[in-house]
Amino acid sequence: MEEIIRFWNTNFTNIQMARIKTKIKTSIFSISSYSCNSFIRVIRVQVLFFGLTVGGLQAEASEIQFKTLELEMDSRDAEVLFRKEPYDTSSFPVAVVDEGKRIHGRVEVIGQFSRNFLKKSILIKLDEGQRWQGNKKISLKSMSTDLSYMREWLTWNLISSLGMVSPRVEYYRLNINKQFIGFFLFIEWIDTSMFDRLGLGKDGEFYNTNDETYCGDMSPDNQNRLQECWAKLSPKDKDYTSLKKLIEGINETPVEDFDKFLTKHFDVDSVINWLVVNTIISNGDTYNKNYFLYFSKKTGKWVVIPWDFDLSFGRNADPVLPFPRNILNDNYTYFYPPELGSPNPLKEKTLKNKQLFNAFKNRISHVFGITMERESQGFFEKLFIKDKPLGGFAWFRPDEFQSRVTALENIVGRDLTKERYPGSKGEPFEQQVEALQLYNQWRYVLLKKLIFDPTPFNTAHWLPYFIFPPLSPVDMTKRQTIPLILSTTAEVLPTDKSVVLMEELLARPVGMLDIQSLNKPARVRLEVETERVPESLPAGIHPSKCIQRIWYLDIKTPDTILKVNMQLDYLQESSLHHEIGEQITDERGLSLWVMQNYKWRKLKTSINTLANVLKTEALELTSSDLLRFIACEE
Repeated sequence: MEEIIRFWNTNFTNIQMARIKTKIKTSIFSISSYSCNSFIRVIRVQVLFFGLTVGGLQAEASEIQFKTLELEMDSRDAEVLFRKEPYDTSSFPVAVVDEGKRIHGRVEVIGQFSRNFLKKSILIKLDEGQRWQGNKKISLKSMSTDLSYMREWLTWNLISSLGMVSPRVEYYRLNINKQFIGFFLFIEWIDTSMFDRLGLGKDGEFYNTNDETYCGDMSPDNQNRLQECWAKLSPKDKDYTSLKKLIEGINETPVEDFDKFLTKHFDVDSVINWLVVNTIISNGDTYNKNYFLYFSKKTGKWVVIPWDFDLSFGRNADPVLPFPRNILNDNYTYFYPPELGSPNPLKEKTLKNKQLFNAFKNRISHVFGITMERESQGFFEKLFIKDKPLGGFAWFRPDEFQSRVTALENIVGRDLTKERYPGSKGEPFEQQVEALQLYNQWRYVLLKKLIFDPTPFNTAHWLPYFIFPPLSPVDMTKRQTIPLILSTTAEVLPTDKSVVLMEELLARPVGMLDIQSLNKPARVRLEVETERVPESLPAGIHPSKCIQRIWYLDIKTPDTILKVNMQLDYLQESSLHHEIGEQITDERGLSLWVMQNYKWRKLKTSINTLANVLKTEALELTSSDLLRFIACEE
């Protein structure tokens, strides 16, 4: 009994206990039926069922922490650090001020693309024998390419909550000589000391994919050029025998036996979670680069550690555009499938193997907050990792995700304008944050449909229909289009707050209705003509000034009156695949128009140009109406 009380008091605050007591059925408190350990496990499982993981409750009880890091430098060095040439590798003396003590070292600029901005990522290498919170190096990421300042932290937060091997990641306000420089993300330096801290030992083999060669994909074509494709970080030798043997095994093992191979050679959770995280954040830029492999001699298993998430959650690169627009652009997607990204047999065989795909589905369901039916045998093993509750339950469910983003917005937004050095230029912070929330809103329902209620179409229909051409001049006026009609019908109840209208066969969300009032249950239909220039337009508007998409909305139930706020999206996947008219100069000038009773009427419209979402309010539909919508710039 004392152990139970200790567990309870250690893990839950008084407020949390009150919440749990209202949710957990009193029948589980029959202590005579359980041993002490079993009782604790039952509490944990009940908590998990209601989306209240121990870690989640603790995080919920305290605000997301933004700490402060104080540096002292020569004033001239401090100016030069952020203003020198992007690829200048010089370093400057620096002192980290920590609780009145000065820890000395040198500071330099790091990173690749972020070097081109005033606000650069920096690395502090402490002098021999010096430590800051146990670290010999302090890596601060500028987040210059992500003006929401959230994508990387959110991804690392998900990774950590799933129990993956990962570095410590925290937000910091950076001050140099007591002057606020900006928000940075501290990411623990990934090396063997991190693996040792996490119980994997520091004598293993540590590899990183080469960012410049794009060939760390484990394919047969590249398994004989490992030194070109991979950097061996530890031990620092040229012996790639273990990695070569692993990659050969991956390629030689049949799909039907791949679960056995993975169980024998990998920390299976690290692979499953890698795919889950990439699927949720729509990150395909990680299967031929941007990940680490570590072989732990202590466990005898390989571990996957992902990396680099600033261009995720809807951001989309465009290789046909010149640098830097190939990386920084307004392209946006939420509709890629789990198979997105470069080919990699580790990814593909894991998703094709029945047992591993079921594990992938179970983990996705956990992150989505969906309680799937499970057999009682093996039940605890699916919910616990090394006797600790699996975190991340409902992490991506819209209510949970939106509240997390809002908390970050409230903190970052207060001081953002005070940053001394700006990052990339783009839409205002508020638009960036809303685009992140809209991505979650659309992708959540799409993945639920694709993964848990598969459609007759295979994933090939979801992959980009064109192959990026070589980096050579491209005639952008000759882009390819594939007109397609998407249609869906939804049953709407007067008690519904909002309804996502989803095309059933392709699982593509095509609109969202926030219900203001409805007099009776109704069948609402939305049809969308995509990649098609509107034929009928308001007077004085040229087709080239319009989005190449037409929406039709009506009610199929007689004697019905529906008042809604409506949200519609349009396509801007890349420079070769979009619906933006050739003469549209500023998407912020787009307005929705509705044809009703054979007359065009301009609607008050708000638009998020990053997420390509148009919103209008106070629409009224009756069963006798067929509303046609277009979006144009006057």
